[in-house]
Formats: sequence, structure tokens, C-alpha cells
Amino acid sequence: MPIYSFYIMAKKITFSSHFGTIAVVGGSVIGLGNIWRFPYLAGSNGGSAFIIVYIICSLMVAVPIMMSEFVIGRSTESNSFGAFKKLSNHKIWTIIGVLGLLTVFVIFSFYSVVAGWAISFFQQAITEGFAGKNPEIIQTSFTNYINSGWKPSIAAIIFICLTAGVVVGGIEKGIERINKFLMPLLVIILLVLFAYSTTLDGFEQSASFLLKPDFSKIGFHSILSAIGQAFFSMSLGMGCMITYGSYIKPETSLSKLTFTIALSDLSVALIAGFAIFPGVFTFGIEPTSGPTLVFQTLPMVFSKMFLGNIFGILFFFLVFIAAITSSVSMLEPLCLFCIQEFKISRVVSVLIICVFVTILAIICAYSQIEGSAIRLMGNNLFDTLNNFTDKISMPITALLIVIFIGWIANKHLFETQITNNGTIFSKGCKLYYFLVKFFVPVILLLFVFNMFGLL
Repeated sequence: MPIYSFYIMAKKITFSSHFGTIAVVGGSVIGLGNIWRFPYLAGSNGGSAFIIVYIICSLMVAVPIMMSEFVIGRSTESNSFGAFKKLSNHKIWTIIGVLGLLTVFVIFSFYSVVAGWAISFFQQAITEGFAGKNPEIIQTSFTNYINSGWKPSIAAIIFICLTAGVVVGGIEKGIERINKFLMPLLVIILLVLFAYSTTLDGFEQSASFLLKPDFSKIGFHSILSAIGQAFFSMSLGMGCMITYGSYIKPETSLSKLTFTIALSDLSVALIAGFAIFPGVFTFGIEPTSGPTLVFQTLPMVFSKMFLGNIFGILFFFLVFIAAITSSVSMLEPLCLFCIQEFKISRVVSVLIICVFVTILAIICAYSQIEGSAIRLMGNNLFDTLNNFTDKISMPITALLIVIFIGWIANKHLFETQITNNGTIFSKGCKLYYFLVKFFVPVILLLFVFNMFGLL
């Protein structure tokens, strides 16, 4: 019996609805990268010219990778480690699952620290507000917060516990239920912030910053930046999409789902840009990138604008929503691995994982204290782990995934899953298989070489 036929079976656990599937997977890809990093990259790399490049990169690189992960997950109904055991007779390929699990564990740990900042600033926005505070006070407050060590640690622990509470509930009653509520709420908050931003003097300048095409800024490295943003924004190379793929119903079109998620990812990023940057330009603050600057630059904006406190509350609640929906997608692959490979309950799995995640998160938080001795490879541990996942483990894992699908797995596996065993027509199936087999591996190799300074 062909391997691809053997694995097309009725699922024991699936998402309950199409909307639930989109809400959960969409929650995984929508995070800080959409809310801050993408708008800055677009404005700094040619505006709408960069957006065009980004769309092309998403369609030709990120979408094929996501499809590949969905194919692996749905065809095996397994975690990212067990999936490769089922699809290959050679245990060497399970290293892909191991690398993915290691990556998502590390990311969840330091991501919890950043998410904890959102919780702390949300609380600050409610109780103290930002009105009347000058930039020096805001900067000093943030620096003191980081240097305390214990404050970001406590906030990270709270965030980890909240994430655990969702995942313990399982797929339908936990992850899907919370995402069905939080994702529409995220969109509503974004639209409210966008509507308010249209009244600010800097709206026209932000529109020019984001949308004015400047093709002179489009070069090799800006293309790699677009690939990197599409790649990392869609949570690829971590096993998340393999895990979520295992919960996708047999009748769901993987190609339509993937394109819907890609479109949602771009739409949220653009709306976020138009919601955030008008305030930045109105008050003459230089737009810069990075999650840390969200907590340094924007409070300065909120301190100066009319209804800034309300704007601040909504924004940091928005950041928290984006963080929790993404973190749930990080914990679930680890949880499913423990459930399936070690035969332990979901509650015990979540408890064990979160203990280790909490330990690493606390170490990461304390490594950010000025003069901390918790350093690795010349940087504090937080930055080192961030660089390791961004530049090494995620792209390499994704590279191995497409090599596996294109060259190792049964050649009919991709087509069978994309066409739902021949029951639906997928016009671009052969094109995307070609991209998976030839084009995407080459692009990922160039991306990795560039990260190591070889280009």
C-alpha cells in the first residue's frame, strides 16, 4: 500500500470548523513581527515596492514551506518528531523534528519574556498611564524594569501560566475556543486604532512611508529581508504548522487555507502600520524596528497624544493578544510530542514543559540586566538565543523539510494532500511542488549563507 494512502485516515482530533482552523493558524502567524517589524521594513526598503517583493516571496517561498508542513502533519496525524518516523524508514530524518522542537522550546522561552513586558505595560497603561511623562522618564522606567530582573521574570511566569491554561484545555475546548474569541478581537482593536490614527497629522506621512514605491532601494539584501520577514512571520521551521496540520480535517483545502493565512498575515501587518506610524510621525519620533522599541518609543507617543492613555491600553492589549495566540502555537507542538511519544496526559505534558520553559525564561530575563554575566557567544543569553533561532535553526529546519518533501518522501504525498486525494482541483499543485523541490531549497541556502556572512 502506498505510504500516502496509508496515512489518509479519519482523524481522532481535528479543528471543529473552518473558521476555527483559520483562527488558530492565523493566531500562530500574527505576532509582534506583524505589528511592528513589517511596517518598518516596508518603509525602510522601498515602501510599496518592498510590499510587492514581500508578496512574491510569500507566494514563492513561505507558502510552499507552509504547505509542506501541513502535508507532513495531516498525512501522519503526528507531532513533528513522530511524523518523520512514519514517513521515512531512516531515523536520521527525525532530526528535523528534534531541531524543530528545540527551536520552538527556545523561542517560547525568550518570547515569554517579551510577552511579559506587554502584560506589565498593559497594567501600567491602566493604573498610571503615560500622560505627562517625558522621554527620559519613560526610558529610565523601562531600563529600571529590565534591570530589576525579577519583575520581567514574574511577568513571564504569568504569561506562561496563561498559555498553559489555554493548551491544557485541548484543541477544541482550549486552543480553538480562545482563538475564535481573541482573533476577531485583535482585528477589531486594530481597526479602532486605525480609525483613530486617520485623524492624526502624521497619517499622510505614514502613508507615504509605507506605500510610496522606491524601487531604487530594492536590491539583493532587501529581497532577503522580505524572504526573512515572510518566513519568520508565518511561524515556519518550528514544527508548529506540522502540529496544526495534524488537526486539519481531510476535506479542508490546504492550498486555500495557506493562501488565506498568507493574506491575513499581510493585511494585519499593513493595518498595524497605519494604526501605529501616524502617531510616530505626528510627534516627530524616528521610526525604528524591534520588539524592545515598542516599549520605549510608543509610550512616548501615547504621552503626547490626545486620548493617549486609552490608545496605550488598547495597543498593549493588542500586543498581548498577538503574543498569547502565538505562544499557544509554540506550546502545543511540545505538548503533542510528549503525549504521543511518552504516552503521558496533556495536563502532565504541559506542566513538565512549562517548568523547563519557565527556568530558561527567567535566565533570559536576568541575562538582560546591565553587566549580567549570563552571556553566550559575546551576547546576553536572550539575544544569543534569538539570533540562534532566527539565523540558524529555523531556516535550516525549513530547508530540511522541503528537501524531505521534495526528494525523500513518496513523490505522490504532496499532490495527494494538496488535492485531498484527488477530490479537489488544485491548479498550482505541480507548480508548488516544483518550487518545493528546486526553487525554495536554493533560496533557503542563499538565505542561510547570507546569515553567516558568506554573501
